[in-house]
Amino acid sequence: MAFVENLDAFFGDFGLPAIVDGATVDGIFDNQFATALGFTAGAAPILVCKTEDVSTVEQEAPVTIGSTGYTVTGVEPDGTGLTLLRLSKT
Repeated sequence: MAFVENLDAFFGDFGLPAIVDGATVDGIFDNQFATALGFTAGAAPILVCKTEDVSTVEQEAPVTIGSTGYTVTGVEPDGTGLTLLRLSKT
């Protein structure tokens, strides 16, 4: 059985608009610090979006959140209808 969920209400409550590769989408942005091997590595910004909204996005695509520009460094669909975009500040 396939996972079927209407994610619009979730993104309506918790999402914010972002411009991903020229298209406006709702996403959940997180810019927390990441660590590697116990050392602080720096900010690790991510944007979680509905997969249907970012299905054609590839690495190096431009993303704007507020007035800050980013570049996609990773595209990770999770198989449940969500895709995590790993970002690097430009």
